[in-house]
Amino acid sequence: MRRLLLSLALLVICSSQTYAHDQQWGVTIWGLSYHVDRTVDYNELNWGLGLRYEKPEAWLGASGDNHLFFEVDALRNSNRGLALPISAGAEFRIAPLPAGCQLLAFAALTVAYYQYPNRDTADIKVGPVPGVSIGCGRVKTNVEVVLRKSSEPLAALTASVTVMF
Repeated sequence: MRRLLLSLALLVICSSQTYAHDQQWGVTIWGLSYHVDRTVDYNELNWGLGLRYEKPEAWLGASGDNHLFFEVDALRNSNRGLALPISAGAEFRIAPLPAGCQLLAFAALTVAYYQYPNRDTADIKVGPVPGVSIGCGRVKTNVEVVLRKSSEPLAALTASVTVMF
């Protein structure tokens, strides 16, 4: 845990220059989740890493902050197993924030390999993943919505940090 926090601090320090719109690669650091169903003993520390590629697209709007993205991640899931999601989506600037930051919204289609160690099983999950980000320079703090097929579609909220290079 200490090494992960030190690595994150170094990434933020090394990335403190202003984010340029032509820069396209980033690292996502996964960490937290909150589950609506509090009766289940979910693991809410979901550490992991991902690699993100962003491509600005003029047809997504005039803002250079609007882009397509592709992301591949590996993280510990809430059932204490491995999750390997692959996502493709679009991110849009919603509003400017103080200190040169911005509020962004995104939507992705995600395909994920998901392990359940307590049942000794695994499956493939496919679905939409909407969310919001607050971007300040090269660093984005992300909150994703995990949906499920049921009468209560909100399963969880997850949080990650993306550092663009």
